[in-house]
This record gives sequence, structure tokens and C-alpha cells, in this order.
Amino acid sequence: ENQNYTYDNKSTMTRGGQRERDQAKGLKKKEDKLKGQGKDGRPAERNANDKNALMEKVARKEALKKQEEEEAAMAIARGEKVVLKKKKKATVNSLDMLDAGLQKGKKKSGKK
Repeated sequence: ENQNYTYDNKSTMTRGGQRERDQAKGLKKKEDKLKGQGKDGRPAERNANDKNALMEKVARKEALKKQEEEEAAMAIARGEKVVLKKKKKATVNSLDMLDAGLQKGKKKSGKK
């Protein structure tokens, strides 16, 4: 017997659906990987720029603190009551802050 086989449009292609899911999953992985690569330049240059920015920020804070102390001294001289902010002890230096984001070594994954 010679049978004619026809393709049924109503049936679903399981492999085609799986392919679409895999493509979407791969695209998401690629996008996630590219998110972390938004930094320009070499790590040493970025660290130097971060260090300079941090030093400028510290200098601005010290200047602001000095200005506040001068204003407080003038207020005390005028006889006004002044409440100074309590000082916090800083135990972390700028180099520790810069190194915090760097990995010391690559993590080994279980996959081969």
C-alpha cells in the first residue's frame, strides 16, 4: 500500500519550541554578560581615577568641616549655643576601598 503522509498544521513542533526557549535563554545570558563590561579602560587606570576622585571628596569634606568649625567658633564668640557633630572613627583607608571591588583570584567552577 502506498500511503500519503501529510503534515498536520495543528500539531506543535516540540523541537522548534525548545529552540526558541534556548535562543531566548542564550540571549539573556549574553545580555547579562555584557552588563558587567560597561567599564572603560584598564583596571589600573580606573583605580587611579577612583583614587583621585576619592581624595578630592575627602579634601572637600575636610574644607567643609573646617568652615563649620570656624562658624561654630564665631557663634561661640557671639555667645550663641553651638552643638557640634560627633566624630566617627574611620578605620578603612582609601586603598582598602579601591581594592574592595577587585577579585584576588578567579573562582573555579565545577564545570569542565
